[in-house]
Amino acid sequence: MTENQNTPTSELDFDEWLAGGERTTHHVTLFGRLGLIGDIERLEKQRVTYTPPAEGDEALGGEEDPNADINAKIEELEQKLYESKREFRVSAVTGDEEDAMKEEIRKDLADELVEAAAKGRAGARTTAKLMGISSTSDINELVRVGANEETNRVIRTELRLRQIASATKVRYKDDWVQLTRDQVKVLHDKLGDAQIDMLVQAARAASSDVPEVTVPKS
Repeated sequence: MTENQNTPTSELDFDEWLAGGERTTHHVTLFGRLGLIGDIERLEKQRVTYTPPAEGDEALGGEEDPNADINAKIEELEQKLYESKREFRVSAVTGDEEDAMKEEIRKDLADELVEAAAKGRAGARTTAKLMGISSTSDINELVRVGANEETNRVIRTELRLRQIASATKVRYKDDWVQLTRDQVKVLHDKLGDAQIDMLVQAARAASSDVPEVTVPKS
């Protein structure tokens, strides 16, 4: 009887293979002091036109570089900017994990979702009044849509924070430390959407892109 080729054999310990398994990950570098870019740009605008002497003519004397102090300040700020970087390791989030997060959010933020729905309904009634809509069915439809949009907005915002926290670790010395939801919130408030979106895009890429593995030359 021919052995089924799909049956694991002693040559392939499936459990052992999976024990070392990891999801696709991407590394992202964020900078904590991007505000320094504005200071650098301000200094760059203060530079004046200057043509340095030809090579070998420096010993003859002449005008010193009028931008020397500005250049030194710019280099100092660029160094501080570079030193503010942190490296993050972002892995994939599965669909089941995302669904579980949504369910947890509906439980954890039940009161906030009720408030959001009320806000959406009130906003819809105001819109109907401003637009001169008097049909009860039309108003009710606007109210339903308004409530749904506001509750979904709360869920999307919270889901984004939890997804990033679940997917992201930050380098600490020689180790990687998992971020918490509250840390991601502070990260977002401090650094803004542009840098946080880099983590979001990395998580999406890790979750959906098919990795290309280069076969080593031997």
